[in-house]
Amino acid sequence: MAMAIQLWKNGLGYKTPPMGWNPYNAFNNAFNETLIKQQADIIANQGYLAVGYRYINLDDGWQASERTNDNKLSPNSSKFPSGIKDLADYMHKNGLLFGIYSDAGNPTCGGQPGSLDYEDTDAQTFVDWDVDYLKYDNCNEQERPERERYQKMGNALKNATAGKNKTIFYNICEWGTSDPWLWGPDAGGNSWRTTPDIIAFWPSIISIIDSQVRLTEYGESRRGWNDPDMLVLGFDRIPYEEQVTHYAFWAAMKAPLILGCDLTKVTNETKALILNKDIISVNQDPLGLSVCQVYYRTDNKSSFDIWTGPLNDGYAAILFNRGIEPISITLDFKEHCHLNGSIEVYDLVKQQTYGGYTNNYTAVDIPKHGVEFIKLIGGNRIDDNRTCLNYS
Repeated sequence: MAMAIQLWKNGLGYKTPPMGWNPYNAFNNAFNETLIKQQADIIANQGYLAVGYRYINLDDGWQASERTNDNKLSPNSSKFPSGIKDLADYMHKNGLLFGIYSDAGNPTCGGQPGSLDYEDTDAQTFVDWDVDYLKYDNCNEQERPERERYQKMGNALKNATAGKNKTIFYNICEWGTSDPWLWGPDAGGNSWRTTPDIIAFWPSIISIIDSQVRLTEYGESRRGWNDPDMLVLGFDRIPYEEQVTHYAFWAAMKAPLILGCDLTKVTNETKALILNKDIISVNQDPLGLSVCQVYYRTDNKSSFDIWTGPLNDGYAAILFNRGIEPISITLDFKEHCHLNGSIEVYDLVKQQTYGGYTNNYTAVDIPKHGVEFIKLIGGNRIDDNRTCLNYS
């Protein structure tokens, strides 16, 4: 399906998806200044920042229960005694960026003051606090259309940052209820949630992957990013192979990579996965195009997908075993990637080359719910077509 390209409407042009951390999945609203700084220190000093994880974003629960006398948002003083500007300064001094949460309704999902009808005031407050990222939720919308409410904050952010050496990444956390991938760029958005909240277990992960099949064309560097919600890496109830699958898909779909775990509890194995520079390089590839589903099979013996997409310096492919028994999957270079010639196959997860192949490559013993996530290097492009499946 052809799509007219709409360039960034807020003039910011974030050319790769954001990477960072948010407390919601691990802590809900039970976080404070001390905990946020603890997690930020881990990001800054234990390898995460070095590979691109930079944003430290608050979620719902940072706010005081009422606005100030001049109708401004303020922090819960018992949770953030030093204030939000001090916290933003702390992040910036450590080479990090700082994000905040609000809601395009009133109250927020957690019952705190929302920004509906206070967009200009709150946008200016966020600029005064030197905020770099806004997650803008969708609870208690007062029966007003999503696009109207998100456009108002997009305009407010644009006006508040005009003429200043300041940008704020605008995440439209609308849950996909009114197709924000169609209007998100016009509302000033840099990314838009395409799904309800993720839950840290396999049925949620696979449901979100399935929901993205028809949306991959809408998330790319010239428009903005589809956001299938935060990563649930680092939760021990998710087996390692399913974490690999989760990370591979989010990286290859060019989703924002926002961690949501308690970083003090991440195993060495999962930390090594999170810090895998080859996986991250696919997400941050300057071409900025998502993989798409090019093959799907389900029968009594096996069920699997193949997803592929171009990179600036090669081609990415995910060979995905949906089933519960190990299987082999063959990638046909011409049919699935529009490539021919001699092609080097590189395993992005294991970070090792498998050598050169012509015509096809077969991955063997892909485990239950697992993937082989590979990069194809070399060969010749037959044409620029992509045979993406689309079930819309």
